[in-house]
Amino acid sequence: MRRISFLAALMAIAAVSPNHAQNSGPANSGGAVPPGYQVYTNAELHLTLTYSAELTGVDGAFATTAARRMIYGDEQLDAAREDACVKVLLAVGKGSEGKGSWARVGAVEIRGECFPPKVLQKRKDTQMLLRNLVRQGTTLMGMMPLEQPGGYQIEGHWASFGAAQGEPVTKSDIQSGEAQLIGVGAIAVQGWILGWVVETNDAAMFNQLLGSGVVFGTGTPQRLFGGGVQ
Repeated sequence: MRRISFLAALMAIAAVSPNHAQNSGPANSGGAVPPGYQVYTNAELHLTLTYSAELTGVDGAFATTAARRMIYGDEQLDAAREDACVKVLLAVGKGSEGKGSWARVGAVEIRGECFPPKVLQKRKDTQMLLRNLVRQGTTLMGMMPLEQPGGYQIEGHWASFGAAQGEPVTKSDIQSGEAQLIGVGAIAVQGWILGWVVETNDAAMFNQLLGSGVVFGTGTPQRLFGGGVQ
């Protein structure tokens, strides 16, 4: 599998579907929806996302697992009980494992109350937290990082993203035999964290999902990453 650009991986993670959403409705994004995309909104979180129209809703367990890995780390994942720290907002997929190309993408809410109170109040502490979440989210047995977690801003909110590729080790301690890509992103927004996860075995699909956008409140959708690192 060829190496994927950091930009491609980051932009892919914005592609999500309104499956499992509780507060969705028409977007107020200040512009027309691009051809081939749909829109999800969450009024409670003042969130709008554009996503690929070809993706359909799937079970959100993979997104929950990724979010727990972000918080607890892979080694402690099995010991992490279901709690109020993680809420799956969106989950979508295309195809299925073992049957050609497939992809799963999702968005999760990670409650700020699950971290020390001052962490999200100071810039350096917030940046470090986001990078640690992303680093843990992309640390899996059998997977190698594509890029170290990078830091940037979206509409003034601090964000981080990272990606990895390889053959993940299953619970039976054997590798799946199928090369995969995983991308994880996190953005701190007024006391809570919005996380993304994308898992796929298709490099072209990663790149195909470029161009998605995010809005916190109202305005023009912003690309999840304004530049690229090759």
